[in-house]
Amino acid sequence: MAIQTEPKGILIIQLRRIGDVLMCTPVIRALRQKYPQSHLAFLTEEESKSILENNPNLNEIIVWNKNKYPNWFYALKKIKEIREKKFDLVVDLLGTPRTALASFLSGSKKRIGFAYRFRKIFYNLRVVPDQQEKYGALYKLDSLKPIGIESRDCKLDMVIDSKAKSFAQKFFTENDLSGSDFKITISPTARRRFNFWFLDRYAQVADGLKEKYSAKVILVWGPGEREIVEKIASLMKFKPIISAETTTLLELAAILEKCDLHVGNDNGTKHIATAVGVPTVTIYGPHSPVSWTYPDSSRHKFVKKNCPCVNNERKKHSCTKVVCLNSISVEDVQQVLASIIPNLPKLKNKEVEKTKYSAVD
Repeated sequence: MAIQTEPKGILIIQLRRIGDVLMCTPVIRALRQKYPQSHLAFLTEEESKSILENNPNLNEIIVWNKNKYPNWFYALKKIKEIREKKFDLVVDLLGTPRTALASFLSGSKKRIGFAYRFRKIFYNLRVVPDQQEKYGALYKLDSLKPIGIESRDCKLDMVIDSKAKSFAQKFFTENDLSGSDFKITISPTARRRFNFWFLDRYAQVADGLKEKYSAKVILVWGPGEREIVEKIASLMKFKPIISAETTTLLELAAILEKCDLHVGNDNGTKHIATAVGVPTVTIYGPHSPVSWTYPDSSRHKFVKKNCPCVNNERKKHSCTKVVCLNSISVEDVQQVLASIIPNLPKLKNKEVEKTKYSAVD
């Protein structure tokens, strides 16, 4: 059922983390193409706000402070703020009980959400979840089918401003990194232990990249993670480059964008690399590579072993042996790297999943 008149205001809801929010940017773009005059707002958490700040398809970012939830006074105040904006359409891309309830309480007459058990009662434009496993951004694009949008364009958008680009250039200059250097970033960190491959193995992979390909290896990190990359550096035969501390996701994106390849865990950094057009190699624990890897196997590869806890929320949290990661050897990763590195000059020029936007500073 297509909407007959262009909505004056549309609210998109996606809380949680970096990868989740980046996966929503194709939805934002598709809505803007369909409704060029609508006011598009996005409800998310503070952590992911900077991902969207320069997005030219958005008019407004509304921040939900997770540290104040479940403070019901704050929640009611935020719902009141949303109701006062009088959105004509709400698109809930997360579909948790609280976002489903927020959709219902928004006051919008048209509310899109996935037809999950119980939660579906809060929506009046329901989407039956596709049982076929596919890239997360494509799954989110399915939410637009009730309003007649059938887009399959799943490119991720992240626009880097000049301040972040200057930060990255300063770091590259200070470390004598030039455009002709073969630069590989490694992100060895993760929020959860079942996504955390072993530091000694990362050290061996990094040494191999230096020995075999003369690569400039850059260890990237975020707040509270410097000790991790310093540990890897101490285990290496060669001296890597430890990135400057990035205080924003845009600064991290600016560093990644200037490199030729990103290697790392299943974390937010790899999604940022994808968004800025950099090929990736990802080491997966229990999560599905199909759901979290951009569907271009020439540019985005992964290392994955089967294990009992794959896609099983209960098992992956209770697992103590981390079989899925423990079974991935240095040689496994090196083999995948050897399959992508010879093609990198061609792949880097093929920036197929990077939408061209310029940030307005």
